Parts: sequence; C-alpha cells; structure tokens
Amino acid sequence: MLRLMREGGLGLAVSISAIAQLILANIIAFLVFNERLTGVQTAGLALGLVAMTLMMWPTKAVAP
Repeated sequence: MLRLMREGGLGLAVSISAIAQLILANIIAFLVFNERLTGVQTAGLALGLVAMTLMMWPTKAVAP
C-alpha cells in the first residue's frame, strides 16, 4: 500500500483500497455466509474491477 501511495498518490491508493475491500467483503460473505449477489450487485463488482484495472494500468511517460 505504501508503494502504491508513493507511485500513484493518495487518491489512487484510497480508491484501490475501497474497491479491494468491497470485493473481499463480498468473497467472505459468499464463502462464509452463503450470500448471493443480484445482477445489479454483480455488475457493480465487475465495474469496480474494471475501474481498478484501468487505474493501475501502466502508462508510458512522454518525453518532453
């Protein structure tokens, strides 16, 4: 997490942390409490994963 804060900034680190906590909470709810997600909730998780992937996608530095 510290590496992510140094390289990407605090905003990126907090966003990634929030999405990761959401996904992990749903995995625990599914495995431990046998919870089921609705279609809208599943779509929200998928969008969160896409957002996290796009935020962490490496970008090339443009030479001045």
